[in-house]
Amino acid sequence: MTSFEKLTFETALYYKDLSITSELESFCKQQTLDKIPNEHSTSFFKEQPSELADLLLPNIKDFFTEVGNTLGFSGMTLNHTWIQHYNIGENHRIHIHSVYPNDYSFVLYIDCNDSSANTVFYNYGYPYIDHGVHKLKPKKGRCVLFPGAMPHEAQSNPEDTRLIVSGNVSFTR
Repeated sequence: MTSFEKLTFETALYYKDLSITSELESFCKQQTLDKIPNEHSTSFFKEQPSELADLLLPNIKDFFTEVGNTLGFSGMTLNHTWIQHYNIGENHRIHIHSVYPNDYSFVLYIDCNDSSANTVFYNYGYPYIDHGVHKLKPKKGRCVLFPGAMPHEAQSNPEDTRLIVSGNVSFTR
């Protein structure tokens, strides 16, 4: 018998391959995005039309609700959404979205191909503490939901079709 107790910290991310509507895909491809020098193009800094959320929710709501229920949440609010496109050699440096425990973020791959850059997820505390890395391969319709405080990045993209919708949700109990 041991004389000590063990506590474990676990962090999970969730992903599912969804069928996205042609309306959402078409809307995303038609948007004018702002170029971030040496990185990617984005609509992050623009006021988002309600049409993006209206087109997005039917695609993601069941998946997010299922994950939220698994985590003990009873509701959610979609806070902010944006579109990003990556040309050859473009990336998105390591970042987080939120520090609050009920805030989650997501990436939904609208368009990509077999050579599209991975999204890389790191453990909390990275880069000071490096205990784990998960590389998620883009696939059209794949959606990944993860804690907003989880460091992540899009690696340098070797092609020019990688198009995503990203955003933040707050879950409620």
